[in-house]
Amino acid sequence: MIKAVLLDLDNTLLHNPDDKSIPAYLALIEQHFSRQWGIDNTSQAILKSMRAMTSPHDFHRTNLELATESIAASMGRSVEAVQASFATFYAEDYARLRSYTQPCGEFVPMLIKHLQDRGCALVIATNPLYPPEAIRQRLNWAGIPDDFSAYALVTHAGNMHFTKPDPAYFAEIVARVGIEPDEALMVGDNPHNDIAPALRAGLQAYHVLHNGAAPSIASSGTLQDFYNQILDTDWLDTLTPQMLKPEMIEPELRGNIGAVFGTLADAKPHYWPQHPDPDEWSPIQIICHLVESETKVQRPRLERIIAEDNPFLVSPPPPPGPQHAAACESDGFRAARSFSEQRQQTLAWLQTAAENNPWQRRARHSIFGPTTFLEMAHFTAQHDRLHINQLCQTIGKCK
Repeated sequence: MIKAVLLDLDNTLLHNPDDKSIPAYLALIEQHFSRQWGIDNTSQAILKSMRAMTSPHDFHRTNLELATESIAASMGRSVEAVQASFATFYAEDYARLRSYTQPCGEFVPMLIKHLQDRGCALVIATNPLYPPEAIRQRLNWAGIPDDFSAYALVTHAGNMHFTKPDPAYFAEIVARVGIEPDEALMVGDNPHNDIAPALRAGLQAYHVLHNGAAPSIASSGTLQDFYNQILDTDWLDTLTPQMLKPEMIEPELRGNIGAVFGTLADAKPHYWPQHPDPDEWSPIQIICHLVESETKVQRPRLERIIAEDNPFLVSPPPPPGPQHAAACESDGFRAARSFSEQRQQTLAWLQTAAENNPWQRRARHSIFGPTTFLEMAHFTAQHDRLHINQLCQTIGKCK
């Protein structure tokens, strides 16, 4: 069952041709910094920052942090000065790019409302290379709500840790929204950026076609076709989940780390020990559980399936209640970085193990019964998402 629809923004909801808008954007950047600081050729610094965002990096750093630090280093300015200058640019200059764009149709606001009326969590899944103000303006240009609270999530450089076409970007989204990958549908125009990586992450997908473009998958058509299809039929309810595949595992395990740090972004220091519900763990206990589980349950279980033939896996005892669960750290961000470090060790081990194609190695589980290495690796990702959702709900109740 589809619980969330992810909508690409540029050239899906808003005509915004890259061959015109990107050169115009870079030219505006050049003019801005030449006028403000007397610095020329700043477009090279911008392109370098985009490479920083799309290259492998620490899971806990947002795209905006990486980009700002890269630009500051290229320009010889402080991070704070760069942040202030870009705030001025997006407030005063960025709107000039509106002339290069055009809404994709008068029906688009009705499409948004229809999906929300169906009870779908609606995500604006635009490539998070730009800060929130740039996305807000483009939502406005598309003729749809520009208040981020109207959506389950709007991805931008300040709240995401991966970019398209990395499938971990899509895994991060579904973990943040609190659903499983096969409960999400990605709707986008770009086979490379939208469709292929979403499918690899385990999502469903719909390819939006423009100007006679060839469909990359069976579920394809114009955005108007998509609207008509969900308006007139129960097509969303007919989609069947993809079969679990080995290539889905690594993006899930990486994307979930980004989701942990995204969930913690607004947490205040005094939240860590709080128990908004006396029968629930505090935020720090949840993160510490993830650390302990990674080192004592999740990775050792996978290692055992590799080391033994058809091992019998006993489910670990239930974790202690909130009054007895230990806190491995007093600071949640330090604990989350410990989780990230342990997960990276798991990923490095998994990369080596995958060379021998272990995915169908059998095991027996005391609760799940007959299972495989692939299913247990997927269960690790599901375990992450269960506690990311718990963490989100707990932090939301903290004051």
